[in-house]
Amino acid sequence: MTPPLELEQVMLAVELGPLRLEHPLVDASGTFDLLEYARRYRGDFFADFPYAAYVPKTVTADARTGNPPPRVTETPSGMINGIGLENPGIDAWIGGLSEWAALRRPVIVSVGGNSPDQYAAVVRALETHLASAFAATVPRLEGFELNVSCPNVAGGPQIGADPAATAAVVGACRAETTRFLLVKLTPNVSDVTLAARAAVEAGADGLSLVNTFKAMVLDRETLRPFLGNRTGGLCGPAIKPIALRMVAEVAQALPGVPLVGMGGVISGLDALEFIACGATAVGVGAANFTGFEAPSRIVAELRAELAARGFASPAAARGIALDA
Repeated sequence: MTPPLELEQVMLAVELGPLRLEHPLVDASGTFDLLEYARRYRGDFFADFPYAAYVPKTVTADARTGNPPPRVTETPSGMINGIGLENPGIDAWIGGLSEWAALRRPVIVSVGGNSPDQYAAVVRALETHLASAFAATVPRLEGFELNVSCPNVAGGPQIGADPAATAAVVGACRAETTRFLLVKLTPNVSDVTLAARAAVEAGADGLSLVNTFKAMVLDRETLRPFLGNRTGGLCGPAIKPIALRMVAEVAQALPGVPLVGMGGVISGLDALEFIACGATAVGVGAANFTGFEAPSRIVAELRAELAARGFASPAAARGIALDA
């Protein structure tokens, strides 16, 4: 067994494709409202931002009102949401960029849509804006995460459940940008590696997995679906074992592809387990609803977990579960 290290001997920086991150943690899209937290924070929140990169709530080409309420409820060892990608649309979203231009961390924009053209329109609009915007008026938009896997949108199956449809979205967006391109995969498939491979072959630089599991909660009085959308996406500790398995499968099938693993991370040990299964970075979602300090606590716990096992960096632990 490797002897333990002192905390200061552990360097947390990782390289997610071309992005150098101060530590492996990023927020899962839609779970961390930067401006809301900035309003509540005492100090310079933009300088003290706890995540190594910021992934905002998914934006689409046109404004969306989302699903009818109720939209969120707790479940045993998790929570389920049916928000439905509510957002103001890309034009209004771009208009608000100056509000958080002071953020010092890289930003990975989460993009949604119902067709390749809709995804590409969002990427194109942002690239056009960035080409002419003054640097001081925009944050560091360094990549895109294509959300092909939201289970809370009515009107058909998730794009991410179809490898060919996934490839079409990636190809359309790759034609619009040279920036780092992630694809967020759905767990609601029998073999997650099929869409993963299709995304990479179509031009994706990396993969995020997993998104939430399609699920249902009943009203205990009426025995009818509780959520306004009937179904929603299950996240939290309940899904972690399945998410770990899927990250490991993709890491083995596509060695060398940068992965952002997520699904039920509420502690530093949870984050380390995703790294052990092959993830370079780790997304935190439901934990953001448990307390303001959650991301900073998880980072500190991750450093302690690495030190206790004698790992001088996350890279030293990456993929060790794959050798079993």
